[in-house]
Amino acid sequence: MKKVTVAVDGPAGSGKSSVSRRVAVDLGLMYIDSGAIYRSITWYVLRRDGSVTPDFVFTGDIGELKIEQEFTGDGASLTSVNGVDVSVLIRDEVIARNIGIISDNVDVRNFVNVLLRKWTKSRSIIMDGRDIGSVVFPDADLKIYLDASVEVRAGRRMKEYLDLGKNVDENLIKKQIIQRDEQDRRRPYGALVRAHDAVYVDTSCMTMQQVIDHIKDLVLHIGQ
Repeated sequence: MKKVTVAVDGPAGSGKSSVSRRVAVDLGLMYIDSGAIYRSITWYVLRRDGSVTPDFVFTGDIGELKIEQEFTGDGASLTSVNGVDVSVLIRDEVIARNIGIISDNVDVRNFVNVLLRKWTKSRSIIMDGRDIGSVVFPDADLKIYLDASVEVRAGRRMKEYLDLGKNVDENLIKKQIIQRDEQDRRRPYGALVRAHDAVYVDTSCMTMQQVIDHIKDLVLHIGQ
């Protein structure tokens, strides 16, 4: 298969990360976890300043960060900052509470986009996010927009919580998903956008394996 760049966008809970990882493993692509990059910068700022405030400004030391990511054969993404493995550290709840200011900063987004584009120069990749096909890789070989109904996405999130032994209210989960969708579409930078030339895939009535197989067929077709 020739070198390809696959951009996968979609709302939270549409399955884009899980599907992209599996496709990457099966086809020998590199999966890039773009969200982990923003989490890594958030981790660095919290470690440096102790907090992330609304007046956050992108500074030179952030621009000099050496952020690296390795995708393993079993589908795991390992992220490091200046040689420190932060793969587990960036999944802490404190990161989730502070990442919004970082990921909405235009200078941070420009820095990350340059880094992501650099990583695609030498090998085939698949990457998921909100604006991968519209902003990060507008010339991607294949753009996919994964979607699913609010009810289905809420059900998937409920299952995740139940698997962790947590009980949550399904109506609350639905409300949170609707609010998240609205926020993601209204973000000043990195808004959730369906590129005009993206292949639309509604996963509401599909199993994960069916989605994976469908995406693999699309990738193999453009990779011939």
